[in-house]
Amino acid sequence: MATMGEPLKILLVEDSEDDALLLLRELRQGNFTPSWERVQTATTLQEQLTHKNWDIIISDYRMPGFDAPAALKIVQQSGLDIPFIVISGTVGEHLAVEMMKAGAHDYLMKSSLIRLPEAVRRERRDAHIRAERQRAEVLLKQQLAAMEAAIDGIAIVQDGVYLYVNQAHLRLFGYDCAQELTGQNWKILYPSTEMERVENEICPALKRNGAWQGDAIATRKDGSTFIQGLSLTLAEDGLLISVSRDISDLKQAQEQIIHNALHDALTGLPNRILFLERLELAINQALRDEDYHYAVLFLDLDRFKVINDSLGHGIGDQLLLEIAERLQTHVRKIDLVSRLGGDEFVILLEKIDGVETVTQITERILEGCKTPLTIEGHRIFTSISIGIVIGNRDYHHASDLLRDADIAMYRAKEKEHNSYKFFNAMMHTQMLNRLTLETDLYKALEQEEFIIHYQPVFDLIDDALVGFEALVRWQHPTHGLVFPDTFIPIAEDTRLITRLDNWVFRQACQQMAHWQQNFPNCSDLKISINLSAQDLQTYDLIDNIDTILTQTGLEGRSIIIEITESMLIEDIEKTVDILAQIESRNIQISIDDFGTGYSSLNYLHRLPVNNLKIDRSFVTQIQEENRNCQVVNTIIALSSQLELTSVAEGIERPQQLQKLKQLGCRFGQGYLFSKPLSPADIETNFLSR
Repeated sequence: MATMGEPLKILLVEDSEDDALLLLRELRQGNFTPSWERVQTATTLQEQLTHKNWDIIISDYRMPGFDAPAALKIVQQSGLDIPFIVISGTVGEHLAVEMMKAGAHDYLMKSSLIRLPEAVRRERRDAHIRAERQRAEVLLKQQLAAMEAAIDGIAIVQDGVYLYVNQAHLRLFGYDCAQELTGQNWKILYPSTEMERVENEICPALKRNGAWQGDAIATRKDGSTFIQGLSLTLAEDGLLISVSRDISDLKQAQEQIIHNALHDALTGLPNRILFLERLELAINQALRDEDYHYAVLFLDLDRFKVINDSLGHGIGDQLLLEIAERLQTHVRKIDLVSRLGGDEFVILLEKIDGVETVTQITERILEGCKTPLTIEGHRIFTSISIGIVIGNRDYHHASDLLRDADIAMYRAKEKEHNSYKFFNAMMHTQMLNRLTLETDLYKALEQEEFIIHYQPVFDLIDDALVGFEALVRWQHPTHGLVFPDTFIPIAEDTRLITRLDNWVFRQACQQMAHWQQNFPNCSDLKISINLSAQDLQTYDLIDNIDTILTQTGLEGRSIIIEITESMLIEDIEKTVDILAQIESRNIQISIDDFGTGYSSLNYLHRLPVNNLKIDRSFVTQIQEENRNCQVVNTIIALSSQLELTSVAEGIERPQQLQKLKQLGCRFGQGYLFSKPLSPADIETNFLSR
């Protein structure tokens, strides 16, 4: 099911409607669902601040009769803590710095609006943290007020001896009557370790200022100690007035509030705030001491969402707790393990000797995570992807280290499960290129820059054409033809893949319907169309298929839907239900890249599948008597036993074709027959004969 964007209430201080629409589009592309008002004057800004609550204010720097500094001043005077972001196409560095000094939270150039969603999320997060701290401070003040309302212990001391104590003071220290304390030296109520602090710190401050407030460790009559909230006033006649209470609970509450603000509620590990503070200290120490070295490890659990969704959030939380404990056992005492949120953890390794130390700790973590966990009867296998950044003098901000470690982590995840990657500058460049492609991909969908090529599929026994596979290509305006290996992963990460797949499905069905109407020999041919995992999760997949079949007039029997093997077992029950609905439309189903993903043999007999498609990686070396040949033989034999049809892709040499025929493979495609072709070339080379 497609997810809704993050709701966002925006107050736009902007005189240009076109510029406002550009900002809103960028935010929508950043997965926000904005609601907004646009103001151009001080009066309308004040009205909107009075009548509505806003998540963020985005202001153009300069407008006719009004500008960002004036708008910022109005917001500050309102007393509201709303993130304020300045957008400009002309503001120079000096004016930007002045705006930040004046209280603006961030500024962006109109030429780099791609940063806007990230900046909005960061400022909203920071505003939330400020609000949480303010609420914590209010709670603390309420607790202090409650303690102030209690009956305090009062004592009068002269020349170091108690002259008077009230009943509350007696109860506080565990005495029964005033005579036990009056005439006694006040020092009897404090342990010797605390007396050194009293004489060296408290007494000099009291003589200097005439008053002192703070806390001290005090001793009761039975020898137990407590934290005493103490207010001392030195009168002109030399009398010392003491007002005190037991603030042990308050101190504990203060410590708990501070702890909660700096630690993850689930695992108890340091959270992002505390980690960044520690990382900033490490950065500054490295800048001062060239012999001090540190590293940051960014960790992400592989396939955690699948576990969380299939077994429940309770099991997911238990898994996170177990992983947190494991991570702490594999690092040193000086290192800091933190949970950023979700299934993301980060580790600060301090005082490292070199890369060898980092590698040893990382490999220890990966090895430790290979052992399966048993949670509430479920045996769970986990793996972790780790990105590593070695700190150096070029780093001055903690966020930069986290960013680069995150980039390296994604490189590790792309490599294989339970692996790690060290960050290098090339990764950053590649990430920037990827971000550019992401932006271009949104435009490409809007402007339909995609084309479909069709690769013929043949019956290997009869050497007859049986259909085509629809393969999408991106006709990029500057990069030329971009192949799926480059843009499909980006489309999946940005959740644009469902829109793209729906477009491909419609175009391919229209094309096949056209061929059937204009070429009599096409009536029995089939068109193979790929679907992604995200397509199976959308609520309207079946409705979209029905609509396209109705509009194009194409019958379901002319379509084969290809689904990758690894998609099938993530939610087997839902998958069986959806595939059964697709099969009821007389659409055939093919498992693509069979043998390369997670084994689905346990589920294969439950699935309404017609074909098993042998991946090109096995076909490439099939003529050699190696393991690949054995895999192909096994897949073909399995297809035969299950009464399925085997299809080989990537056939490029006659020897491969001959071997596949010997093994009994029924269908195939590849450059030996034809590369993917445009519709016009398909008609010329195959349909007009």
